[in-house]
Amino acid sequence: MKRPTSHLLFVVNVDSFFVSHRLSMALACIEQGFKVSIITKDTGHRTYIESLGIDFYDFQLNRGSKSPLQNLKEVWFLRKLYRQINPDLIHHVGIKLILLGCIARLGLNNSLVLNAVAGLGSALSQNKESILKRIFFFMGFMFRKSYQYFLFQNEQNALFFQKLLHLKSQQINFIKGTGIDTNYFAYTPEVTQASLKVRLIARMLKDKGVWDFIKAAELLRSKWEGKVTFELIGPIDDANPSALTQQELKANVDNFHTVWKGAQSPILPFLQTAHIIVLPSYHEGFPRILLEASAVGRAIIASDCEGCKALIEHQKNGLITPIGHIEALAQQIDYLLENPQVRHCLGYNARQVVVDNYTEQQLNQAFITLYHRLLCGK
Repeated sequence: MKRPTSHLLFVVNVDSFFVSHRLSMALACIEQGFKVSIITKDTGHRTYIESLGIDFYDFQLNRGSKSPLQNLKEVWFLRKLYRQINPDLIHHVGIKLILLGCIARLGLNNSLVLNAVAGLGSALSQNKESILKRIFFFMGFMFRKSYQYFLFQNEQNALFFQKLLHLKSQQINFIKGTGIDTNYFAYTPEVTQASLKVRLIARMLKDKGVWDFIKAAELLRSKWEGKVTFELIGPIDDANPSALTQQELKANVDNFHTVWKGAQSPILPFLQTAHIIVLPSYHEGFPRILLEASAVGRAIIASDCEGCKALIEHQKNGLITPIGHIEALAQQIDYLLENPQVRHCLGYNARQVVVDNYTEQQLNQAFITLYHRLLCGK
C-alpha cells in the first residue's frame, strides 16, 4: 500500500547553507515520496534548488536585528507562509528561526514542528542573563505544545534546553549532524610541499577560538617560522555577537607566518592541501567541518567542547585540547608537526569513523525515519 505524500517544509537562514547541509537530505526525502518546500534567503541558489523539484519561498531574514518591530514583521511573514503552504511538518534550523517560527506557528492547527538545534550560539551559551535566554524561558509554554519536537546533535545542548524549557523526554531526539558524501570528500594523502599548512576553517568568531589559534601560532613562531603557515579560512559574520572585524584580523596576522584568506569555496581543496585542521571552538553542536576534514583523512585538533568530543576520540581519530588553553593547543600542534606518522594514523582513523557512521546514506535515512515516526503519531 502506497504511503500518502507528506509535505515537509525546511526553514533555514540562507540558501547556501541549505545546499551545503540539507540538500542531499531533501532529495532523499523526495525519492521517498515527500513533497519538499523551503523558506530561506535567496542569495543566488534559488533557480538551482527549484530545478530539483523543491518549492522555494524567499525570506529576507535579518539575522543580526534586535529590533522588536523587525522581528514581528518576520514572524508575521512566516505565519502567512505557513498558512499558505500548509505543510505536515516544519523543520526549523537555528536558534533565531526556532523562536520566530514557533511563534508564527501558534494557533495554526495542522503542522508538526521539528526544531533542529545545531548549537547554542553565543547569546545562549555564554551570557547567563541574555535577552534571548529570557525570551526562550518565558515562551516555554509554546515549546511544550504536543506538536513540538526538538532535534539535538549532542547531549549537553539537549540538557540545556530541557532544563530551560521543561521539555518532555518524548519531545527530544538525537541525530549527529548531516551526512557526508564520501566520494566527493575522498581520502587524500598529505601533499608534500615546502611549507606545512595548519588551518582553522570556520566563521571568524571569537567563539570558534580564532584568537587562541593566532596566539598558539605566535608561540610556535620561533621554531616553525618559514616551515609552517598558520591559515584562517572563513568569512566575517557581522550578525554574530562574537564576530571579529576585518580590521581586527588584519592587525593580528602578518600574511607570512599567520594568514587570513577570507571565505573560500569550494572548501575541499583547502582540506586536501592541509596537514592539520584545528578547531579550538568554545561551543559546537556537531561541527560539519570536522566531518569533512575526517573524510579527507586529515589529522584534527579540536577543543573539548561537547560537540567536538562527540566526534573526536583523543589519540584515536584526532587530539582533544582544553577550551581556551593556548599553551596546550600549541603543544599539540607542535607534536603533530613533528610526527607525520601520527598525523597519517589519526587521519586514516578519522576517515574510517566517517565511513562507518556518517555517510549521506546513513544520516539521510536517519532523518527520513524520524520524519515518518513523527508524522505517524500525528
